[in-house]
Amino acid sequence: MNYFNQLQTLLDASCAPYSGFNVASIVVLKDGRHFKGVNVESAAYPTTNCAERNAIQTAVTEGAKIGDLKEVHILARNAAKELVKPYPCGSCRQVIAEQSLNDTTVYCYSSEDDIATHSIASLLPFAFLGADL
Repeated sequence: MNYFNQLQTLLDASCAPYSGFNVASIVVLKDGRHFKGVNVESAAYPTTNCAERNAIQTAVTEGAKIGDLKEVHILARNAAKELVKPYPCGSCRQVIAEQSLNDTTVYCYSSEDDIATHSIASLLPFAFLGADL
């Protein structure tokens, strides 16, 4: 399924009053359900929530369990309103790795046809998944 149009519409729901960097994400579970998220900035930057984590947290709220995550789709727009290819930040990579048991595909869009595809394992090598806690 092509998520580009849905992601592009979601960008307008993003709340990025400080950076102007809008991000939208859709996560897809192994059972086919999908959940949307956008970034929500705060003047206290550490409390900002990324689109990817927003979507994953919504999926968890709706019953997703660790290992259910199949795909993460991301689109971003900079302050000049140009689409740019986004990659998950370090915190999002950690959450994606944990929620997918380090086995999901991340799709980073810069247009409908320009999509970088990565495994989370390649984006976060040697992930700490908590097994040693």
